[in-house]
Amino acid sequence: MKYLKRLSIVILSAFMAISLIGCQPQTKNNEEVQKQFDEFIQTQFVNTMESDYTTAHTFMVNPKDFGVDMSQVDVNLGIRITDENLKKSKEDQASVLKEFKTFNRDDLTDEQKDTYDIFKFQAELDEKLNDDKFDYYQQIFESMTGIHYQLPTMLADWQLRNEQDVKDLISVVNDIQPYMDSALDYTKKQEEKGLLMADLNEVIAYCDKVIKKGDQSAVLEAMKKSIDNLSLEKGTEYKKQLSQAFKDSFIPAYEDIRDTMKSFKSGTNNTEGYAKFKNGKEYYELLLQKNIGSNKSVSDIQSMMTKAYNSHLKNLMAVATKDPNIINKSEPKTNYKNYTEMLDDIQKNLFNDFPEVKNRSYHIEDINKEIASSSGVAAYFNIPPLDGTDKKQLRVNPNSADVSTVSTYHTVAHEGFPGHMYQYAYMYENISSPYRKALANSSAYSEGYAVYAQYYAFKYLTDIDQNYLELTKENELATYCIIILADIGIHYEGWSFEQFKDFLNTKGLTLEDDEQFKSQYYQLQANPSAFQPYYVGYEEINALKENAENKLGSKFKDKDFHTALLKSGTAPFNVVERNIDKYIEENK
Repeated sequence: MKYLKRLSIVILSAFMAISLIGCQPQTKNNEEVQKQFDEFIQTQFVNTMESDYTTAHTFMVNPKDFGVDMSQVDVNLGIRITDENLKKSKEDQASVLKEFKTFNRDDLTDEQKDTYDIFKFQAELDEKLNDDKFDYYQQIFESMTGIHYQLPTMLADWQLRNEQDVKDLISVVNDIQPYMDSALDYTKKQEEKGLLMADLNEVIAYCDKVIKKGDQSAVLEAMKKSIDNLSLEKGTEYKKQLSQAFKDSFIPAYEDIRDTMKSFKSGTNNTEGYAKFKNGKEYYELLLQKNIGSNKSVSDIQSMMTKAYNSHLKNLMAVATKDPNIINKSEPKTNYKNYTEMLDDIQKNLFNDFPEVKNRSYHIEDINKEIASSSGVAAYFNIPPLDGTDKKQLRVNPNSADVSTVSTYHTVAHEGFPGHMYQYAYMYENISSPYRKALANSSAYSEGYAVYAQYYAFKYLTDIDQNYLELTKENELATYCIIILADIGIHYEGWSFEQFKDFLNTKGLTLEDDEQFKSQYYQLQANPSAFQPYYVGYEEINALKENAENKLGSKFKDKDFHTALLKSGTAPFNVVERNIDKYIEENK
């Protein structure tokens, strides 16, 4: 899935600029409390949207229908990352959490209890992460998900629906350098405090690619094309204004990032992990919990992934024993000639195993060529607006492997059907709360589900040796168990490069030379907990499924399990597990 970090609150709390409704009187009946709770949650949605233009534009076509007044929204890239705004964020967060705690969970409906638990998990974890002792611990320029990395994709995919959107886009592009300068000011203070932890060479190299393209950038061309598609009378003039904004703000912003990163080379930059900082281990554990969607400790996750690794290795050996020659066989090819054929074929069987959704229309488009060549991303799904009627958009890399490869198939299954594209279609049709659909942020559930879905879709490849597919699945999962354990080793145990390399070697994950080991080490070091949502999330879902199969026996049905799994939306795993437990009890 296309991971879009909300640029305006990359540091600030998700509760920034939220106004409060009055405290709850103590003598309320359940119905009144339920109404007040709905109003509270709606207030969080509305004020979050009104505090951030990019978020509002992404999630709403008609803001008025959601009670959002766009005249209250500043059209810019986001709130500046300053000490004053950070302080205000913490104050607002504390006030919102205090208000939230006036509600008695037992007074709520079952659906509201899910919303309550989702909100509680996110709010309490964000409160801990925003403790003063963690000031300047968050890294803005991560090499895989930093704001410099996400911005070109966001702009290339920017949806223009009318003339006002074009004017607003020009304002946003003009705001890039001022916004980025505030981010760099934060990062400079971070470096002065000895709390910078960045892959400087990787960030510099990425910025150099952007700068080299200049006004010939494919990102700029994509935005101009979007203007052309509206056939506006003043289209030519708007494109000139956009080009000027790109030249005056976008390119200088990347020059500023590059130059700042170069200046850090002679300063203080932690090239190991969070464990090297005073409160780093504690911060990493909280970051891990945010990314795994649960309050499990680091040791819990180490035990889980070690057990999972051993299980996948055992399954791998079982497949190899069944067919000793399978390891030496060349990768089989599917018969698919294009992505549409692949997704349409999956849909033929989809609703035998998953609950039906009405809106399955989609559009496949190539990833912007500049982003495709620089990012290595195979595909991503653009999260649609809550009230949009356009076809869902799946982006694919025109430079990636042959469409007929198994790896291409499971990437498309991850992003399309039965993965993210199906997942969001189901959620939008079956969950009513705008807050739940747009702001419930459990990447572990959504990415874990998509990993589960990509491997589940292997069953539809009836022309491919299922032993080979099982081998592929178990090998990949075992590998990522190792990667997650290594991530913990670097950021919690304080592993050096040599310790990291020794660990991979003992697990049989050998690379060609030291440069490849270093590349993997620095990717993990500069992007803490980046892979956890995918593979810890998968293991959580797989464990829930195995538990349901064991308890229900012959009464277990994949479709029923998937319905219970999808019911939660993007929720932490305590909510997901409760819905699965309820399904088990109802089907015993």
